[in-house]
Amino acid sequence: MSEHNRLVHFGIGAFHRGHQAYYLHLLNQQLPEAERWYYTDVNLREETRAIPEALGKQNGRFHFKRIAPDGNADYIEITSIDRVEDASSDPSIINTIFNDDAVKAITITVTEGGYYLTESDDLNLTHPEIAHDIQVVKSGNGKPKTLFGYLTLALLVRQKMPNGAITVATCDNLRDNGNRLEHAFAQFVEATGLDDLTQWISDNVTFPCSMVDRITPVPPKDLTEEIDRVVGKKDLCPIMGEDFEQWVIESKFAAEFPPLEKVGVTFTDKVHAFEETKIRILNGGHFGLSYVGALRGYKTYDENVRDDELNELLKQYHQREVIPTIYDHPFDLENYRQVIVLRFSNTFIADSIERIAMDSISKFPQFILPTIKLNLERGYVPTAAMTLVSHWYCFLALYLNGRFQFNYKDPYLHIAEKWMQESDPVKAFLADPDIWQGLNKRFPLFGEQLEAQIKQTLDGYQERYP
Repeated sequence: MSEHNRLVHFGIGAFHRGHQAYYLHLLNQQLPEAERWYYTDVNLREETRAIPEALGKQNGRFHFKRIAPDGNADYIEITSIDRVEDASSDPSIINTIFNDDAVKAITITVTEGGYYLTESDDLNLTHPEIAHDIQVVKSGNGKPKTLFGYLTLALLVRQKMPNGAITVATCDNLRDNGNRLEHAFAQFVEATGLDDLTQWISDNVTFPCSMVDRITPVPPKDLTEEIDRVVGKKDLCPIMGEDFEQWVIESKFAAEFPPLEKVGVTFTDKVHAFEETKIRILNGGHFGLSYVGALRGYKTYDENVRDDELNELLKQYHQREVIPTIYDHPFDLENYRQVIVLRFSNTFIADSIERIAMDSISKFPQFILPTIKLNLERGYVPTAAMTLVSHWYCFLALYLNGRFQFNYKDPYLHIAEKWMQESDPVKAFLADPDIWQGLNKRFPLFGEQLEAQIKQTLDGYQERYP
């Protein structure tokens, strides 16, 4: 049994270490030793083992270089993770981790694609990895490949405990993320036939919604040397990030939760207003402009903001199309927009366009489509959004046709490949129900205008990408 209350995290990445682990570290600095909380971090996938292995060698400790827009930096040694495990090599470790009364909650960062959702927000039960995990759970043998498989194993352990109630908090950029995870996970458990577990979850598990924010780019290769030089310590896996952070989480907990309000976390029953604002202004702006910048040859996002034409495009998108269609204001949206642009322009962060641009097919319905939909419903043609979408399509088309070289990663790339195999790829894109969710059928004139915009944009890149 653990001496301290514990959180478990699924999906060890830079964002988790610079966000949830960072907040917990700040909290521990304020608490007496006996009242502190610690993380057990769990790697779920074979292809992501390198960082957890390095982190494990350091007993979970690492340095976080926190950088302001003016370049001033702090070097913080994060000490809130004291156990690192790799479930992808040994799934039985899940039993050991969760058979512990001190474990009170799970936090999750597996990115949008890790939820395997369909256009109707149902779990894609036909996906090979989901189907594999269902069989793993049914048979009691094998290694899961997804969050759903590992979470089921964890909750089966908790079900047998007298005090097994637990909070499952997703910290990914999905609207209504807690409710969507709860819905999809219920479908997974139902598919495994674990009816008793379904009832136990209903009585003992909560899935609070949350909104999280901090830019944590892929660290430069020389950050390890910098930490050694400045701090005087060896660190195999340091991270870097901006000096802005935000965490808003729904006040819906199944068990004790760390008092993170002491370090600036917002507990509320109205997460939706915060997440809608952040996802559409920050993530939407990140998403849309990244493909324009990529096609212009830019490497980091701050180059987009320093391009006067792209800066103006982003401003028009925010002021004319996003902010007018956010109807519940948790704070001053124009001031928030200006803060976002300042963060985007941080040359010392130099967030890579390559990182931001990945996983676009699952991100588009989250980040951009709602803004287009709400503008069309108010009778306004979202011209800035159309420009961004046309560049996104061109990015995918030129990449898949071998005319544009880019280190692009997307588990749903096969969807775009199908568009390109059709006689008219643009029409295939505009007709894709998973992408557009019926919007073009409701507003056929918009579809025609966007089709023309895409073809015009493609023509504009003919010379640069022959």
